[in-house]
Amino acid sequence: MLQKLKILDATLDKLEDIDDKSFLFQSFKDVNSEIEKILFEIKNDESNFEKNNLTEDQIKTFKDLLNKIYRLETKFLPKANLLEEFSKSNP
Repeated sequence: MLQKLKILDATLDKLEDIDDKSFLFQSFKDVNSEIEKILFEIKNDESNFEKNNLTEDQIKTFKDLLNKIYRLETKFLPKANLLEEFSKSNP
């Protein structure tokens, strides 16, 4: 479980790198697809989410990931909205 969370963290870093460099929509889609796959794997392994089974390290990792996701969302949401509006205006 912790390994999957670390992979998710590294993948979120890739997303942040896309934002720091020239934003390419295809790169964003590829990394987003990786994130979806990892989240799907974690979700399918729900037995590890029972509160009694989580270690302090896992809880800290979850909190760090949630903070990172929130921070990335605030960076990418305006760009995603802009791309969506642009695609609607170009038939």
